[in-house]
Amino acid sequence: MNVQATFARESSQPRTYPVDDSSADVKSVVKHGLGMGDADPKADAKQDGFTTSMPKKSVLVRRKSRQEEQVATESFIKNMAGATSVRKHLKDDSSDLHLQNKFNKQEFFTSLVYETLPPVILSPLFAVFMEGPERAYHLVNHRLFLPVDKSYQKDNPGLIVFWWIVFIPILHLVQFSVWSCFFYSSDLGIDIWEGILAFFTFVCRNMILSIKYAYYSDEELEGVRQPAPEWTDAHQTRKLIGAGWRFPLEHQGLVEEELKLAQELIDVHLGAPSFKLENVEAAQFLRNFDCHEDFKADNGHNEDDEVSAAFIVHQFVRKCFGNEIPFGFNAKIANFAPLVTALIPNLLRLSSGQWAFGETHWQKSVHAGLFVSRFFFFAQLFLFGYIAVHDFMRRKHTMKLLGRMTTFPGVRLDEFLTRKESKGEKKDAEIAKVKEKEKAKKELEAKKKGTDINSSEKVYAAPDDPKKDDNPADPAALEEGDLPPIRSMQTSLDSPDISGLRVYIDLREGANAFSWVLARRAVKAFGSGYYSRIQAYIGVLFLWSVFAMISLNGLFWSSQKHSVNTIYYLCIVVFTITVCVLTAVGEATKLQEMVTLHRMILKNEIFAIDQTLSDNALHEENVKKGLRSATKKFAPSLDERLNNDDGMKGPPSSTISMKGPPAQLPLLSPFRKNTPKPQTFQELTDTSLKLEHSKRVLKTADDLIGYQEEIHMPVNVMGVHATNGVYNTTIGILLTLAVLAVEGFSSGGLKYDAQGWATYEQF
Repeated sequence: MNVQATFARESSQPRTYPVDDSSADVKSVVKHGLGMGDADPKADAKQDGFTTSMPKKSVLVRRKSRQEEQVATESFIKNMAGATSVRKHLKDDSSDLHLQNKFNKQEFFTSLVYETLPPVILSPLFAVFMEGPERAYHLVNHRLFLPVDKSYQKDNPGLIVFWWIVFIPILHLVQFSVWSCFFYSSDLGIDIWEGILAFFTFVCRNMILSIKYAYYSDEELEGVRQPAPEWTDAHQTRKLIGAGWRFPLEHQGLVEEELKLAQELIDVHLGAPSFKLENVEAAQFLRNFDCHEDFKADNGHNEDDEVSAAFIVHQFVRKCFGNEIPFGFNAKIANFAPLVTALIPNLLRLSSGQWAFGETHWQKSVHAGLFVSRFFFFAQLFLFGYIAVHDFMRRKHTMKLLGRMTTFPGVRLDEFLTRKESKGEKKDAEIAKVKEKEKAKKELEAKKKGTDINSSEKVYAAPDDPKKDDNPADPAALEEGDLPPIRSMQTSLDSPDISGLRVYIDLREGANAFSWVLARRAVKAFGSGYYSRIQAYIGVLFLWSVFAMISLNGLFWSSQKHSVNTIYYLCIVVFTITVCVLTAVGEATKLQEMVTLHRMILKNEIFAIDQTLSDNALHEENVKKGLRSATKKFAPSLDERLNNDDGMKGPPSSTISMKGPPAQLPLLSPFRKNTPKPQTFQELTDTSLKLEHSKRVLKTADDLIGYQEEIHMPVNVMGVHATNGVYNTTIGILLTLAVLAVEGFSSGGLKYDAQGWATYEQF
C-alpha cells in the first residue's frame, strides 16, 4: 500500500459523536480511527514541515485531525460486529488501507550489492546503472552512498560531515584491509582466514540492512528514490531497529501509528468494542485518564463501567514497549562483547611476543582496518540480536497482561498505565505546565490583593489551539515555592486511593470475549514490519555462526595454514553469538507458548459454562414440574370461574413458591454475585441464553486463535515455527559442527610454532 506520510501534531479538541446513520459518517469514523484523514497533504506539509506526496494516502504516520474526521455514528460504535469489517464499511476507500508487506527479494539483493560495494565510488555507479541518473542521485543522497546535497539531511545537518570524516574513511579502510589479506597475506604475515571472517561479518551486517529495505512498502522504496523532502532523516530514523524501535516512545506518535497500522492489517476498529469491568471505580478512573485522543477509554457511547478496547491495547503496548531495556546479561554482551572480540587477535599476538598491530606501516594499516571492522560490525550484529531478544520479551509480557486481565483478581492499574512520556508529549506537557504556573501565580497575586481573578482572568488556550500564547513565561522565572503543586493524571497513579484498583474482565460476558480477541489480534499485529525484520535478523546471526563453524572445520580437515589467534577469536565469537541466538529462540518459543495458555483460559471458561448450563437446565425442569403441579392444584372449577372475576384461585403462576429449598446456582456462575438467584422460568431462560451466547463467542475465539496462531501465522524465528524443536535443532547443528572440528583437530597432526602458526606432519 502507498505511503503518503505527514508528520503532524494531532489536534487536542474533544471528540464528538452526533447520532447519524449516514454511510458517509460511518466511513468518516472508521477512517479517523485508523488515522486516514481527508486533509490535503500539501496543506499539511506547509504547516507541519513533512510530506511525501505519493500516489495514495497512508496511515503510517499521523496527520492533522479535523472536526469532520472526528464524527462517529452511534450505530457504528454500538455495532461491534462492524468493527471486524472495516474494509466493508469503507468500500471504495478501502484501497487506502495497508496490507502486510511481503519480503521483496529483488530489493534485498539490490540493496546488498549497494551496501557491499565501496561508497562514493562503485556504489553510486551501480546505482546509476540500476536506477538511472536522476533516481540514483536521490538514492545515494538518502542512503548516504554519496552524500553531497545538504537538503536531504535538513533534520540532521551534522550527519553529512560525520559521514565524510568518520564513516566513509572507516568503510574504505575496512575494504582495503580485507582485500589486502586476500592478495598479500603471506607478505604481511597475516592470516587470510582473519580477513575472510572480517569480510563475512561485513556481508552479514549488509544483509541486515538489506532486510530492512526488503520489508519496506513499495511507496517507501519509491520515497527513497525521490527528492527531498519526500524522504527525510527523521522518517529514516523511525524505521531503524536500533533507533526507532529500540525506544518507540522517544519518537513522537510511533506507537500510535503502528497501532493504527495493526488495526488495518487485521481489518478491525478497536474504538467500537469495549470491556465491561467488574470494578466500577477502576472503570471510572480509566475513563477519566489523560491519554491519546484516538485511544480514549470513553468512546462516547459505552457505559460507565466500560472502557474501550483501543484504550486497553494502547496502554498495554505503551507500557511494555516503552520500558527501557534492562541492563542484564544480554545487554552486557551487546555493550562489551564487540570491543573484547575486536581486541582478541591483537592481544594474542602481543602475548606471543609479536607486535599487536604489526611492524611496518602497511601491516599496521591492515591490522587497524581489521580491528575497526571487527569492532564496528560486531557492535551492530550484537545490538540487533539483543534488540531482537528484547522485542520477543516485551511481546510476551504484553500477552501475559492480556491473559492476566481475564483471571481474577486482574491487573493492577500501575502495571499497565504509562508514566513515561515521549519527547513530543513532553513538549506539550512543558507548555501546559508553564501556562498552569502562570495561572497559579495570577491566582496567588489576586488572593494577596483580595480581588477575584475570575473577573479578569485570561483564558488560556490548549497547547494545540491556534490562539495560544506564543511567548509563555519562562518556568525558571516563576517562584516555585509560592505556586501550588501541579496535579496530573500521570502522577495520580501514586495516590493511595487507587492502589488497590485492578482491571478484571469476565469472559463469560460475550462482549468481553469479543473485545478480548480483537485486542489480542491487534497486539499480535502491532509493529509487524519491525517484527518480521527481527525474525530475519536472528537467522543472519545464526548463519554467521554456521559459516564460522564450517570455516573451522575447513581449517582442520584441509590442513590450511592459519594462526592460533584466529581459532581463539573464532571460538569466542561463535559462543557469544550462539548465546544471543539461543536466547532469542527461547524467547520466541515462550511467546508461542502464550497461545496455548490463552486457549486454555478460553477452554476453562467454556467448560465452566457447560456445567452452569447443565445445572440451569435441571433447575428449569424443576421449575416446570413445580409450575405444572401448582397449576393442577389451583385450577378453578367451572362454577368458580363463573363466579370469580379473577378466573382462578391461588397465587399466579409467575410467583409460584416451590416446596423444599430452592435450587442453587453453581459457584462458577457469573450471575451469582450480581443478580438474584433465578427462581422463575423466565429468569432461568434469560440466564441460559446469555451463557449460550458467551459460549458461542468463546468457542469461535478458541478456533480463531488456534488456526491463526498455530497454523496460519505462528511465531517464526529463522524462517521456521518457534518451537522447542527449533531450539534443540539449533544446538544440535552447532554441536555437531563443533564435534567434527575437534575430530579434525585431533586426527590432523596439527601443531603450532612459537609464533602461533599451524604446522602439520606432512609439511
